[in-house]
This record gives sequence, C-alpha cells and structure tokens, in this order.
Amino acid sequence: MEKRRLGRTNLQVSIVGFGGTWISELNTPETVHVVRKAFELGINYFDTAKLDGDSEEKIGTALQDVRDKCVIATKTGSRTKKESLEDFESSLKRLKTDRLDIIQLHGIDDEKTLAKAMGSDGSLQTCKEARKQGLVDFVGITGHKPRVLVKAVESGEFDLVLVPLNVVTRQALEELLPIAKAHDVGVVVMKPLSAKTSTLITCLYQPSLSLVSEEPELRALLGQDNTAMVKSALRYVLSQDVATVIPGLKSVSEVETATKTGEQYKGLTLKEQGRFSFNLGKNYCRDCGQCLSCPQNINIAAVLRFHTLYTGYGLRAWAKKLYNGLEVKADKCTKCGECEVKCPYQLPVVSLLEKAKLDFQ
Repeated sequence: MEKRRLGRTNLQVSIVGFGGTWISELNTPETVHVVRKAFELGINYFDTAKLDGDSEEKIGTALQDVRDKCVIATKTGSRTKKESLEDFESSLKRLKTDRLDIIQLHGIDDEKTLAKAMGSDGSLQTCKEARKQGLVDFVGITGHKPRVLVKAVESGEFDLVLVPLNVVTRQALEELLPIAKAHDVGVVVMKPLSAKTSTLITCLYQPSLSLVSEEPELRALLGQDNTAMVKSALRYVLSQDVATVIPGLKSVSEVETATKTGEQYKGLTLKEQGRFSFNLGKNYCRDCGQCLSCPQNINIAAVLRFHTLYTGYGLRAWAKKLYNGLEVKADKCTKCGECEVKCPYQLPVVSLLEKAKLDFQ
C-alpha cells in the first residue's frame, strides 16, 4: 500500500489506517486477529483513544511484538495538566509501550476549550513535557469544527490534525487543509463514511457507521452495494491532500475491503471526478454552530445542512426526509436576525432559512 508523509513528523504512514473505536465490541482474541490482519495487509497507522472502551489495551496486545513497525496515535480528552498526565500514563500501560508516537488533544470543538487546553495549566503542557522527556514524539489535535482547528494549526503547537471529511462533509477542504499544508501539519481523516444529520449519524456501512444506509440517492452516488459504497467513499477522501484516512474497522472482511481500496488507489477516474464534483456556492453553511441557540429553538445548523444536501448535492429526497424529522421547522423563524450577527461567515441566514422553508414544503 502507498505511504504518504505525515507533515513535518516525516512519518511515512499507510494511506489507509486503522480506526480503533469499534474494536471494543469484540473480545480480545477476535480483536488481535483483526488488528494483525490489518498490519499484515499493509496498515501501519493505528488510531485509538482512552474513551474508546478497551481499544488501547487490545491494540497494545495485538501489536506488542511489532511495535517499532507501527505508528500508534492515542488521545487525551482531559483539559488540565494533572488529568491529562494521568491519561498519558495509563495509555502507556494499556498500549504496553514505553513511548507514544503521537498524543492528540481529543475533541476540541470550540475556542474556549482550545484556550483551556493550550493554557498554562492545560493538557497541551503535559504533552509538551512528555515530548521533552522522550515519552512521545509528536503532538496532534482532533475535532469536528475546521474553523477551530485552523486556530490550533496556526498556533504552531501541533504536528498533525484529525478532522472529519467525506463526500458530503467538505468543510475542512475550504480553509483547514490549505492552512495545514502551509504549516506542514499532517492531516488525518476520520469519519470518511458518516454524514452528520441532526443529532444522529446516517451511516453508509458498518462499522464506522453503525447502520447500513439504504437511501437510494446515496447508493446512486456511491454504489449499489455496501462494498462499492465504502470503496467510493474512501477513494474520494484519498483524492484530497491528506496523509491517511482511518475508517473504524472491526472485522477481517472490513479490513480487507479497506486495504484493497488503498492498494488499488491510483487517483480518481474521470467518471469519479465528475460524480464527486459539486458546486456548493459561497453561501453554504459551514456547520460551525455559532448561530445557535435560536430564540425559536430552530436547529439552524441542521436546517441549513439539509438544505445544502438538497441544493448543493442534489440529494433531495434524503434531505427532505431529514428535514421532516426536525421538531422545529424553518417556518418558525421570526427574522430576528440574531443568527446573522453571530455567523462568522456573514451568511444571509434569514434568507437561507426562508429558501429552505420554500424548498422543503
């Protein structure tokens, strides 16, 4: 499988990595079998976290005798030095190693949290001290809001960033990936197969997505069977300026599908380039969530997300279904304008809600 350089870490990582979220559902012998199969088929980047059940312990067990041939990335969800130090020490024990390749600040989704984690008593200080002591090589950050991650990258403190990116989740392409490239920060992609709806995740295949999508429009876009959908979704991500993508894997068949996709990837075909080309325009919602909360309890971000699926991606039936599942619809908007004041992209939110109301009638 092709390897790519992970930014200024200079680590060479397999273009398809291993996301460890779902292996907590397996027993240890099953997990060892799955993880070792991934390693044997060319995966050398393994991502895990303390919050992923017993994922760290199982990955540590599976890779103990080939530790130096792997890149292991884990995370701390704590925000203070004391708590993150405890996380770090316990991760080393569970992973059965005396050092980490990568430690990441986990789930930094707003500027307040970022500031706390980067403060004098924040978890970043623990990571930096561990790096000075030779206990970890590189420090990364993870999150779901590209706008926040841009600020983290610009700080110069992080060697890599882990962010969602897929066919219908493209916010990272606009600003984060160019900034990361400018700072030589490696980009790792999570959730290559999941699309955020409202409070749920619509799933394209197991296991990164816990349900198999039967949406006809998604199948028309990605493929008529689960394997085809997975391959198409992964190929789209691999066509971007990223180092590796980490689908969650919990079976040998899933590992084989993912690694085969990586082995066969030589770039998108002209047909794929056309199929994955969408014009979202300038006034599409970046889903930063700054417009919330709405005085009328409208989930503005969800409404506009679904409207982008409707107008930008042409997934009209699916978008209408998602919109109809919202408890409060766009017709409750009183045009107070509070959302527009808060929007960092200066979008005409009120008129966008009005357009959504008309399109979804």
